[in-house]
Amino acid sequence: MFEIRFNDILLGTSKLESGDPPMGCVEGVVTPSEHFDQFAKGNLPHDDGDPAIKRWSGLRIFTSAGLEIDAQDAVLMAIDFGSEVELRVDALGIPSGQYEAVFPNHWKTYESQFT
Repeated sequence: MFEIRFNDILLGTSKLESGDPPMGCVEGVVTPSEHFDQFAKGNLPHDDGDPAIKRWSGLRIFTSAGLEIDAQDAVLMAIDFGSEVELRVDALGIPSGQYEAVFPNHWKTYESQFT
């Protein structure tokens, strides 16, 4: 499990179950922590023109061992589907060496497409 943080506040966790190794991107569904609602109320989301999507950037992602993922940015989205709201996170621009070390299964899945 990976931790999604704003400053030192744990917003939630994710398995970061999918990704694009050549682009250095990972994404996943977020299970919110007890601090998420307070964060969402106190931090205005970015306006991207879609009222069903709330987006916050500038977050940080950590492994369960406490290693910070060296992403260019981490973006948390709350997507309102009407009957439910899904939280997702995208981490962008992870250097290839760290990506391969932290997400070896994403690399294997990617490479298997070409064999």
